[in-house]
Parts: sequence; C-alpha cells; structure tokens
Amino acid sequence: MNILFILGFCLMALAACGSEGEASGSESDKPITAKILTVPEELTTEQISTLQVKVSQGDQKVDEAKKVTIKWAREGEEPSDEKPSQKQGNGLYSIQHTFDEAGTYRVVAVVEVNGQHKEVEKEIEVEEPND
Repeated sequence: MNILFILGFCLMALAACGSEGEASGSESDKPITAKILTVPEELTTEQISTLQVKVSQGDQKVDEAKKVTIKWAREGEEPSDEKPSQKQGNGLYSIQHTFDEAGTYRVVAVVEVNGQHKEVEKEIEVEEPND
C-alpha cells in the first residue's frame, strides 16, 4: 500500500513539473519577428557590406534559431543567391557580401524558430562609389 502511495505522489509531482514547464515555455508560443538591417546603411558596389537579420520572439532576442538564411536579387528577378548566416549574439545573424552592380535589390531573410517559419523582405539601394 505504501508503494502505491509513493508511486501516486511521484506521478502527481511529475505532472506538476510538466505544467510548470509549459507555463515558462509560453514565450515560444509567441510569433517570431525578424528585421533586415544593412551595415553600412548606405551601400556601394565593390565594398564589403554586412546584411543582418534581427530575430526576436515576444520580448526575447533569439540566439538559437534553427535557420536564418539571407538571399537577394536585383529588382525584377527572383532571389537565387542564398547564404546561411552566422550567429552574432543578441538576436543578430549576419552575412558579408559585396555587390558587383549598382541598382535596387530585394533582400529576403528566411527564419525558422521553435517550429515557426517567417520570411521578411527589404528593398535596398546599392550605389556606385563616389570617387
């Protein structure tokens, strides 16, 4: 009889731990947000530029995204060039790229976090350098 009591108590304790874990994991139920940034803000050809994606979920910055890739194409074309990003910390993921031609580009970030998938776009201008 004591064994049944102890077994029942253990099952109740495990159930309580499970519900606590769900309550604290509620942040992972919130939608993810992503924003594309460029460094420097004004881009020119033949310079190394940094394309960044800032990822958050609720109020938390996401440093453990399953996937963050960045792709780009000139205006009117479908993005075909794609690079996986490097985690920088503080919710930032980045790649470095040198644009060969001036023009308008469409940058697309593909983000996967906690089973959620999000794509965000940003139009950027790449200018010829002022000599």
